[in-house]
Amino acid sequence: MSNYPPEIIEKLTKREIEISLLILEGESTNVIAKKLGIKSNTVSTIKRMIFLKLGIHSEIALYKAMKEGN
Repeated sequence: MSNYPPEIIEKLTKREIEISLLILEGESTNVIAKKLGIKSNTVSTIKRMIFLKLGIHSEIALYKAMKEGN
């Protein structure tokens, strides 16, 4: 996690960072839900919150934000 820009890390909760990393690994919503033992609707909600907090609209933008900062 220390490899990611601090301004991004400060904006997200621990769970949001965890889900962000799984998204960046290419995991689907259903796979993330199973890995974390939560509902897929919960993953979708958290993903929307991540995008909202970072002001992005796609997984590609998430990748750029986590690698370059926002």
